[in-house]
Amino acid sequence: MSKDPQDNIGDTTELEGLSPIPREERTMGLSHYIPVWWSSLIIVQAFAVAFFAVYPHGNLNLVQAGVAIGIGTIIATIFFILNGFPGYEEGIPFAVQTRSAFGIRGAVIPNYLRIIPAIGWLGIGNWIGALAIQTITTTLWGFGNVWVYFVLFVLLNVGLALNGITSIKWFDSIAAGILGLLLAYTVYLVLTTQQIPSDVINYSGSWGSQFYATISAAVGFIITGALNASDLSRHLKEKGGARNQVLGHAFGIAPPMMFMLLVGLVFGVSTGNANPIEAIMIVAPNPLVGSAMLLFVLGAQISTNLTLNILPPTHVFQDSLGISWRQGVVLTSALSVVSFPWYLFSSNIFYTFINAYSVFLGPALGILIADYWIIRKRDTDITSLYTVNTNSKFWFIHGFSISALVSLLLGAAVSVPFLDISWMIGLPIGFICYSGLKRFEFDRFLTDTVAGADQNSTESGND
Repeated sequence: MSKDPQDNIGDTTELEGLSPIPREERTMGLSHYIPVWWSSLIIVQAFAVAFFAVYPHGNLNLVQAGVAIGIGTIIATIFFILNGFPGYEEGIPFAVQTRSAFGIRGAVIPNYLRIIPAIGWLGIGNWIGALAIQTITTTLWGFGNVWVYFVLFVLLNVGLALNGITSIKWFDSIAAGILGLLLAYTVYLVLTTQQIPSDVINYSGSWGSQFYATISAAVGFIITGALNASDLSRHLKEKGGARNQVLGHAFGIAPPMMFMLLVGLVFGVSTGNANPIEAIMIVAPNPLVGSAMLLFVLGAQISTNLTLNILPPTHVFQDSLGISWRQGVVLTSALSVVSFPWYLFSSNIFYTFINAYSVFLGPALGILIADYWIIRKRDTDITSLYTVNTNSKFWFIHGFSISALVSLLLGAAVSVPFLDISWMIGLPIGFICYSGLKRFEFDRFLTDTVAGADQNSTESGND
């Protein structure tokens, strides 16, 4: 059984334990919260989704890819808004939020399903950082060693993450702003000095399976962040009821996500190079501007690693292993190295990686949204969430919610044959199945059935 979250605070960063963050101790207003999300999404991962989708690297023409990423951006933003409310209203992290739907013990299942892709993305982020450094040094000075840079970038991320999420909020704001301006300037130069190749527009592409696969990938690459939106929203100062929560994600998610996807499209059609990092340098007006962009890619990558890829696994390790924040950061970083990110970040595996983990994360997100909005109607019993024994109303059956587990497995099983759009299938199935089972009090029915069987067995024994 998990330890009491209060025991996890110890030598951790003060506001990175698992206990609820009181309203008066929250440190982020919208002026910081929105830039933190901007810096978390102005990243090569978002860039790469569109880069690998559009011809000649992918199977869509320019119009099809543009429509697909627009739809994906809207859907992802809605998911962030809906699932960020538990953290915003109650100050709880994702690792605790999952207890209400999956049970005090059962929460470990979606928690670990969530951190597997986070660790993979952390490895990819560090590999992107190493590639960016190598591109800079080889372009400017003619030397570089990507493996040395990889190790150094991992250590840099660990060093910054040890002090918690609020420690680099100013850095996030500056990095996101400067990188955004540099990328916008480069896109402007590309559009005004080069012509978009006609074959990119005239290419037949597909409004069918490949189109929907691109929508799925545009949401899937950030569905991990939507799942643990509460990890960041619990730092957001409450104001105007739901106002800050809605505005924080509407302006923190949609603009940078759409911006980076569009940048990916422009860069994708402007160069035949299949490496997104090298494409940035190639498309840049000169090596100095290209190097500057890659430097701020490094900065934004660091903040993304912290908010989306280090924070969730570390919280889960705190909850399930009873370790400190700093120990969790080191463990997460070590696991990311053995995820083989140099293989994951390639055009033939990148989409498969996203779709594979979305098989489980889609249904999990559907279950959490249904639990908070349909079943509990935003009524969260914080005391029971932190009561890690049979006295909790979320104990269900030996600490597990069978309703949630059945919904998760059913959503995952049905979506496997449709891997390219896995979350599109699994999320609504998880949502509907969980809502139905909870309405019919399936867990209580099973509990009463087991209790009745135990009683009959005892009476028979006495006879």
